[in-house]
Amino acid sequence: MAAALSTPTTSSEPRWGLGDALAGWLVATLVGSIVALLIFRAFGYTDQQVADQAVPLGLMFLANVPQWVGFVGAPYLVARTKGYGLVHDFRLRFRPIDVPVGVAAGLGAQLILAPLLSWPVLELSGKSVAELERPARELADRAQGLGGTTALILLAVICAPIAEELFFRGLVLRAFEKRFGVVWAVVATAVVFGATHFQPLQFLALAGAGAVFSVLAVRFDRLGPAIIAHMAFNAVTVINLLWLAT
Repeated sequence: MAAALSTPTTSSEPRWGLGDALAGWLVATLVGSIVALLIFRAFGYTDQQVADQAVPLGLMFLANVPQWVGFVGAPYLVARTKGYGLVHDFRLRFRPIDVPVGVAAGLGAQLILAPLLSWPVLELSGKSVAELERPARELADRAQGLGGTTALILLAVICAPIAEELFFRGLVLRAFEKRFGVVWAVVATAVVFGATHFQPLQFLALAGAGAVFSVLAVRFDRLGPAIIAHMAFNAVTVINLLWLAT
């Protein structure tokens, strides 16, 4: 058993890199979006209804599954075919200490860092805090009843953080690190993470949170703290919106 779990003794580096990260992002984003639209249409929803956020939260959860599969599948595939597995290549490991460390970092990123980074964006753009929070609020408004609340928690607090951390702080961060070193990898991954959400007003806050998650992954050399921090970061928003909706 010990031999099976030990680090590979070969001195060669995994053969995956930025090209694999880009391909994984394209497949997860583009193919995931296409499959999501097909799912909406299969249930009778038009493109306009989707654009107007007039889709049940349970169906929204289902529509996000293809992208999550892409975000998880890309690291799994490249680690299996060009590396030494998810644990070795992308540090998919957890320890009990990851919970308090991750929760503290996630709360700090959401309650302190995000407002600080959002303030100049709002000042320069002339937008309000309500406009900044609108995407999350529209999502929470559809969390009707126990089923809707459960779907929201699964969507934002559990599934998205796990899939996104494995991809961004796993494959993307380590691919940038191989090419440019740790510092630039943290910066680049934060920028990519913020941009991937396609929410201009929230870009700096999301990039800042992404930087915190990346630092955790590098500092502890495992994904556990980053995943917990991402969950805590999203949970603050979900709890706040559900509380205001009551």
